[in-house]
Amino acid sequence: MKSFSNFLLKLSCGVLEKPTGEFKDWALNEAKSLIPFDSCVWGSGSWIDGQPRIHAVHLHNLDGEFISSWLQYQHEDKLARDMPLNIDRTFNVDVAAEYSGTSIYEFHCKRFAMEHIVATASIDADTLLLNTMSLYRSSPDAPFSEEERTLKEVLFPHLVEAVRTNWLTNLPHLLSTNQRSTFNSIAACDTVGVLQVAMPSFVETCRIEWPAWKGPTLPEDVQQSMRSGTLKFVGKNIVVSMCNLDDLLLLRARPKIAADELSPRELEVAQRFAAGADYKTIAQELSISPSTIKVHLNKIYNKLDINGKASLVTELRRMTH
Repeated sequence: MKSFSNFLLKLSCGVLEKPTGEFKDWALNEAKSLIPFDSCVWGSGSWIDGQPRIHAVHLHNLDGEFISSWLQYQHEDKLARDMPLNIDRTFNVDVAAEYSGTSIYEFHCKRFAMEHIVATASIDADTLLLNTMSLYRSSPDAPFSEEERTLKEVLFPHLVEAVRTNWLTNLPHLLSTNQRSTFNSIAACDTVGVLQVAMPSFVETCRIEWPAWKGPTLPEDVQQSMRSGTLKFVGKNIVVSMCNLDDLLLLRARPKIAADELSPRELEVAQRFAAGADYKTIAQELSISPSTIKVHLNKIYNKLDINGKASLVTELRRMTH
């Protein structure tokens, strides 16, 4: 119990201190103090139409040919078929006993020194995000014990949550200064609208607009905004903002506020005026007359039910927090 507690303390510190690119290997190396193992495959994906879809695979102490090798023999991999159908159950497999005489054992498992496996899969009930993890031992004489199988089952959700938190903790360092100051992402998806990571608050906010929604695909309204290139969905009750980061989209969902009803032109005027520009400067930047700027500001104040620049700054700030 004490060693498990010490591991969790280390894990919570590592979440804040370790770069995202190093975190999984670091966490796995630390986990060896509880469950010794030689290598690991950690997959992440989603559950779509009753089937698992893996988006990414992290190989620990395995070379890059592991996946291409496995693909040749996946039709013989009973464990890969059984895991997603037995969520949160941890399997303890003696590979020689289970796969003796098969091609996957002779040409894949032996090649990558996989003699014993403990493997777990989990699915988030709200987002249907999937995680799988298989730990391997290379010695035929070193099976995983039942105690180690149980410990792996308990440990796995802590590792999954730690990876998610580490990614989100490091996210501000990946954004430009402008994105960082105006965007507080609480979810990420791929280019076709499948969630890769999501905080509980993102799910809760989305259900204000779509009470029955659950992942792993984004609501169709948000996907339409993605496809149109607007990267912003304004609904009856919430707003979902998006920005690009490498091959992902970062998303932030928040309750709708009065400033969301401003037209694109009114928002341009409001942002410039709140930033300190005067009528003449704004007019020059937008190629309209100063009197038109005054008309816009009057409409903005009426829509927001405010009467001064300080209140305008406060209302606009609410759009980015």
